[in-house]
Amino acid sequence: MAFTLLQRKKMQQGLILVLIAVLFITATVLWLGFFQKGPSLAGPQGTMRPALQQIEINFNVLSLPLLQELNAPAEPVLEPLIKGRNNPFLPF
Repeated sequence: MAFTLLQRKKMQQGLILVLIAVLFITATVLWLGFFQKGPSLAGPQGTMRPALQQIEINFNVLSLPLLQELNAPAEPVLEPLIKGRNNPFLPF
């Protein structure tokens, strides 16, 4: 089925409108994502947010006798004495 000149022109106009819409949406997303100011430290009435809580880690849990009895999960791997050829790129 061959397209006539009028059909091609209508299709091209429709594709141009789609392209303009995609460019507008892309520009809007980029504008809102990069150029808008982020949230400030001030609250809605200009009051400051409360300070962050201090976190304390209790390392005494690691000194429990049950944890001291644990062993390594596997034996250490021993490297072989002979590691291969001197030049692995030479043909056999």
